[in-house]
This record gives sequence, C-alpha cells and structure tokens, in this order.
Amino acid sequence: MSEIKTSLPSIIAFISTPGAQRGRVPAQLRAMYEDPTRHPWRYYDPIVTAIATGLRRDRLRYELDVAVTRAQDRSETDRRCRGQATHYAEIQEGMLKVRRRVGPVNVFVAPTGAWRHGDLRVTVSPHLLVERRNGLLEAWFLHLKANRLTQSTADGALVIMGDALRAIGCDATPRIIDVRSGTTGFALSRTRDVRMLNAYVRSEAEAFTSLWEARAAA
Repeated sequence: MSEIKTSLPSIIAFISTPGAQRGRVPAQLRAMYEDPTRHPWRYYDPIVTAIATGLRRDRLRYELDVAVTRAQDRSETDRRCRGQATHYAEIQEGMLKVRRRVGPVNVFVAPTGAWRHGDLRVTVSPHLLVERRNGLLEAWFLHLKANRLTQSTADGALVIMGDALRAIGCDATPRIIDVRSGTTGFALSRTRDVRMLNAYVRSEAEAFTSLWEARAAA
C-alpha cells in the first residue's frame, strides 16, 4: 500500500470523535484530498496570520479586529467563507484571553516535522514557536475548531508533536492551545505514563490506517 499522508489536525479530529463515527473522519479526508478544488485548511489561514502577527508585534487586538472585519466581507461575497466571521469572532475572544493569561511572549517561525507509523505519515506543523516570560520555549499548535479538547484527547497529538519535533532537532515543549476556550491549553505533564501513551498513539494510527483502507475498498 502507498503511503498515507495526513496532518496533525486530522489526527486530533480522529482521536476526539467517539465510537463508530470515527470512520467518517478518514472518509471525509479522502474526499477532501482527492478533490483538487477543495482547500478547507485555508479557511483559518487569515486568523492564524493575525494571531502570529499580533503576538509578534504586540498588537494582537488590532490584528484580530482586522481579520474579523475582513471575514465579514468575505462571508457576504463568497459562499465558501459562510460563517467565517462568527468563527473568527469566537477565536478572537478566546485568543485575547490566552494572551492575558500568558503575558508577553516572543514569537518565532515554527519548524515542520513528520511522525510515521507503518504506512501513515502525519505532518506536524506547529503554528508558533513561542518563548514564554520564564524563558521556556514552546511549540504551539492552535486548535481553532469549535469542539473543545480535553487532556485525554490532546495527549495523543502531544506525543506525535514531541516525537516529530525531536526528530528534527527541536527541543521546544509541545503545547496545544484550545483557542476558543481561552485557556493555555494542554502539555504533557511529568506524571503522564509516556510508555502507555506511545502504545496508545500507535494503536490510534493503526485504527486510522485500517479505516482509511476500508474507505478505499468501498
């Protein structure tokens, strides 16, 4: 079988989907990847740029205000952007809360890596490389969708992030920011059983691969 390529957001969606509904995630991804006219990942690109620019230049509220206004204009003229302004406004509210909690940060371009298990290749592209006030360097992945994450649903993605970053020589601490919740998100604590989490991640990768193949055979 040829290599299956997907991304960290797809894995998060898969892990956080309960029961038999999980099979829909690989099916929807195959349909998206095989249609060259669909680029849903670009839906959030402008707000990610606004967050990065706003944090880097210490004018987050201004950059988010501009992004929301432009999203309102797009929502009125482009049906592919329907609802974008509402989503962006919720992201703005949450991100401003995150900023108040973490305080000033230094922001850099984050490296991109990959995580592999069997035929599955997961691209890992953190949105931001952030230096906190205490000097700690963190790789932030911004979870922008409306579904709320928990520590248990974030754990698998954090293991994948950590493995992929270490493989390219980046020792930043992985952190997933659940933006709309307005919290500083999730990181792996020292008390987590990493051995069991690694086994869990491999099992999830095998389940994803199995459902992907089932979709291909349908």
